[in-house]
Amino acid sequence: MLIDFDKFSKMTLKTFKYKYRYCNQHQLCNDHGLREKTLERWISEEKDKGLTIPGRIKIPGVRSYIWQPEKFHDEFFVPKLFGPVRNEYERQEHLIILNNLKQQQKEKTI
Repeated sequence: MLIDFDKFSKMTLKTFKYKYRYCNQHQLCNDHGLREKTLERWISEEKDKGLTIPGRIKIPGVRSYIWQPEKFHDEFFVPKLFGPVRNEYERQEHLIILNNLKQQQKEKTI
């Protein structure tokens, strides 16, 4: 089951720019219109599959991670939003995230 996002093209997502090279999880979620709980669930789902989320970097010596937002965005976030969905709840979640992104981009241009 694929989501058809006619009004919000992938090209809009490809023009995403960041002011920084690395960020923490809170900043990453704010910039992508995500809740932190959603990102934590995605991390858990990928871990269950034996995979890691691109752009997530462990800081040696501490129990923290930093993120490369461009790598996360291009290799995980866009394919996740435009890929197959498991059910209608996940589809709705993806629509809400895209709407949050639209609002953020409009606010930045104003």
